Amino acid sequence: MSLEFPVFRSSFDLESAVEITREQGYFFQAASMSPQAQEALAAEIDSLPLEVGDHVAKPINAGKANQVKQQHARAYYEYGEPLTPAANFIIESLAETVQRMRQFPELQDWQLTEIGYQRYRPSVDFIGAHRDRASDKLLSVTFTIVGSTTVKIFEHTGDYWDYSKIRQTDEFETDAGTTMMLRAPGFGGGEQVIHQVLPPEHGVRDILNLRMRPSVLEQPNHPKWDKK
Repeated sequence: MSLEFPVFRSSFDLESAVEITREQGYFFQAASMSPQAQEALAAEIDSLPLEVGDHVAKPINAGKANQVKQQHARAYYEYGEPLTPAANFIIESLAETVQRMRQFPELQDWQLTEIGYQRYRPSVDFIGAHRDRASDKLLSVTFTIVGSTTVKIFEHTGDYWDYSKIRQTDEFETDAGTTMMLRAPGFGGGEQVIHQVLPPEHGVRDILNLRMRPSVLEQPNHPKWDKK
């Protein structure tokens, strides 16, 4: 299946978004996705078999300073998966555009490899304060497809990996159409931002996470599934 649509609204400045992400580690902008992209992704996530991944009773990194609790339904795929033509197209479009930005030499070979659809149920699903995987590369992108919730940004006040010693520095409401970017190792200073996703208060929140990773995360029912 071949798709083609604008990823962003015409008013969205992708170059500025990437620059901000490089400098401060994160970027948010509401109403930045095109309606066509939102429609295509909404149809795509509804067609996929989402599985609930529960890391409440058994947290990630349990008992360690960087312990993380989380719960939501999700489906992970490698770029090029036939079931995800809309996400594949967005990856291709982003790579083509960003690689032409010569002021970011680190991104000349940037290619997102993991497609992660997630669904958060109201008052139930969330992710505690965390950084994304240390193996992530360069630049990560998250689109909110439908729904809304609060995302909080923190800085560490103690050890880099101690999530019990953090201070909130920012907060955003991620409505449908919001774009979020996160800096990953290899881009700018490379330090990853600590962030937290609260449960949506009303209705589900669907998102698409795109990451440049050496391997795709396993589905929750996979026997090797034991970490974020």
